[in-house]
Amino acid sequence: MLYLIGIGLKPEHLTLEAIEAAKKCKKIYLEAYTSKYAEGNVKELEKILGNKVSELERKAVEENFEPILEEAKKGDIALLIYGNVFSATTHAQLLLDAKEENLAVEIIPGISIFSFLGKTGLSEYKFGRTVSIVFWQENYKPESFYDRILDNYSNGMHTLCLLDIKKEGREERLMKPKEALEILQGIAKKRCSHLFGNTLIGIISRAGSEKEKIVFGEISDLIKQEFDTPACLIVCGNLDDKEIELLGFEEK
Repeated sequence: MLYLIGIGLKPEHLTLEAIEAAKKCKKIYLEAYTSKYAEGNVKELEKILGNKVSELERKAVEENFEPILEEAKKGDIALLIYGNVFSATTHAQLLLDAKEENLAVEIIPGISIFSFLGKTGLSEYKFGRTVSIVFWQENYKPESFYDRILDNYSNGMHTLCLLDIKKEGREERLMKPKEALEILQGIAKKRCSHLFGNTLIGIISRAGSEKEKIVFGEISDLIKQEFDTPACLIVCGNLDDKEIELLGFEEK
């Protein structure tokens, strides 16, 4: 049996179901490249589960997961995933691969950044397609996420923007909100777009932790501020009366 288990944004987010399932597994792996804890660490996770947790990098999950599927044919194996199981498309592919091998899979959902959207004061029903803002490189500067933000905005919908994580060996770099805002601002300038002139932007940093911070403002103000990571952005669409009241802003 292969267990795909969402472990939330900090060790305390583990559900009783998740703990019970992980404890009966002979091996526990952690997908360690699409996200990270807002608070806490793997050592704390191991203490709760009473077992060693082996971290897997991108290549081991996306290109070389077959050995783990083979292990799961012989006994219970858990793959822990930060946040919720299917927040990243990679994990949906793992489920498909397991089905091709006729391997039994149990999915245990977890708390994710999506669980915190209502906490901002914005209606969860008014979010459009989620996007990921990725680090730009010399020969790789995609803008597709900007087009999706525009699509959502034109329909009055809010956009949750997840921020990139780069891992090279043991080195880890999380995109800062300021870097993401600079990328969006740069694309808008290049396209002569006024999208980010006075559009309301939200930043959620260290969600679920004691240092959680939720701030709304215009890009010109937010870009001057420092925020902890991990973090995400929200590009607001049309605000209804209740949202305006909860946020304390006047819609522009």
